[in-house]
Amino acid sequence: MCKKIFILILLVLLSIGLGMTTSPEPLFSASTLLTETNLSEQQAIPLSDGALPAGSRCNTPKLSMSSDPQPRVNWQTYQDSEYDFVLEFPVEWEVETTIHQSMPFSDSSAIVKRLSFRGNEGAIDLDLWLANGYNLEEWLTWYMETRRELPVDELNSSVAGQSAVVFVESNVTVDLLTTFFSDGKYVYRLWYTITQNPQGVYVYWHMLDTFTLSRHEASAAEIPKDIKQIAEEAVGISGVEAGNYCCNNYSPYCSLYFTCCNDQGNCTWWVCYRFGVVPFRGDAVTWWGQVPDYPDWTRHTAAPKQNQENIAYWSAGHVAYIANYTGGPNVNITEMSNCASCFNARQISIDDPYGFIYEKYPPPP
Repeated sequence: MCKKIFILILLVLLSIGLGMTTSPEPLFSASTLLTETNLSEQQAIPLSDGALPAGSRCNTPKLSMSSDPQPRVNWQTYQDSEYDFVLEFPVEWEVETTIHQSMPFSDSSAIVKRLSFRGNEGAIDLDLWLANGYNLEEWLTWYMETRRELPVDELNSSVAGQSAVVFVESNVTVDLLTTFFSDGKYVYRLWYTITQNPQGVYVYWHMLDTFTLSRHEASAAEIPKDIKQIAEEAVGISGVEAGNYCCNNYSPYCSLYFTCCNDQGNCTWWVCYRFGVVPFRGDAVTWWGQVPDYPDWTRHTAAPKQNQENIAYWSAGHVAYIANYTGGPNVNITEMSNCASCFNARQISIDDPYGFIYEKYPPPP
């Protein structure tokens, strides 16, 4: 009897062992699991330069993708009587003029107007520049020579019946969906920091479809399918979650534009949070090149601006906050490091960063 029981137990154990060796294929490949592990166990970035490691994306829970290809959204019309165009955006969203140069323009090469559309799905900026006699291709060449490089090879789309270029700018921490087009007098940019919410991309395409210039017939945008696919795929890897907390800090504004690894921080989120509002978008490495776009901001490589807030900038891809600079060879900064640290305060030499970014006309203390 005991022998039969022993044999029965042995057979059960063998069947369990065989089941373990013939288990289904894992949901993630070994390379995917390695990537996930690397992101969650990244070593702290050396704070002397703050460079971002490649592939730094926050491991935050993702929203499920909508199975409805056309979400149910009610639209309202924005009509700009100053620049003579109209477009539609969701009724639940708000729109605010966040940059506005009065004529005569103080800086004819900077953005003359920015409209910021914001909602629970994300935030989309509409920027306007003077074309200054350039066609769109010439203007983009000028922009890349005087500002920063863009992943642009050739015009590939049509918006409001005008030639356009649409692309996804893949950064280290965020992706930006970008469209440039021109009516000959102005250059327009519709700029979206891709969030985890798939409806944000849907809103973006609708805004392009309904953008209509005065004295022109309405014309749906023509966008390459591969660009739309890239944008939709970027939703799945986005670390930007509207309303997200960052290291127990909360900013509904900053969470629309910058990612944060919950209890591990992000340098751009921190600088945005400390200023309250910044016009910059994307990774820290791009901020220096963005400065000339904003008429109320400037930059300097020598020293911070005294008696006001500054942004310390490292060309390797890091920014830090300076509450006040009173002069001298050193300055106190506070910072986060992307997916590595929530907060750090230290004193550095003013020769340590590449340069400093600050407002031309700061609010009174």
